[in-house]
Amino acid sequence: MVILWLLSEGPLHGYRIKRILEDEGLGFWFPIDYASIYTVLRSLAKGGLIKAVAREREGQRPERTRFKITKDGRLHLAGLLEQAWREPRGLADPLQLALAARPELTEDHIQVLLADRVSALRARLELLERLARSAPAREMVDRQKMLTHAELEWAATQIRSTRHGH
Repeated sequence: MVILWLLSEGPLHGYRIKRILEDEGLGFWFPIDYASIYTVLRSLAKGGLIKAVAREREGQRPERTRFKITKDGRLHLAGLLEQAWREPRGLADPLQLALAARPELTEDHIQVLLADRVSALRARLELLERLARSAPAREMVDRQKMLTHAELEWAATQIRSTRHGH
């Protein structure tokens, strides 16, 4: 979805997509495995969602293919965006399994791990503050802050209930 979105702004080649994600701080907001960019581009082209519009070479650098989004690609992107607005995120968080397998660890160890999680969540809040300017939309920052605060509240509740043997 992020590659289609970037291509909706104008034609790009894979290396430029990588640079945009790195240079503009977008990689934090849209984590993508850089090695998969070219695989995704090939797949999108094969599906008719993007098309090659130019091949270019700068000096001794490898030849690069510039792609642009097609009409079908714009329709597909619109569908993905609509789906993202409508549907809550999946539940495939590794913590879900850790909660199910809680008896595998001692309660004392879980206390330490929860304290570590709280530290990591606080660090995430600080990072969100630092990287807020790189977010394409302020609502992204606000949402992540709210979700992180909710997780902090949940972790604090877990720490209290574990200490009291619940």
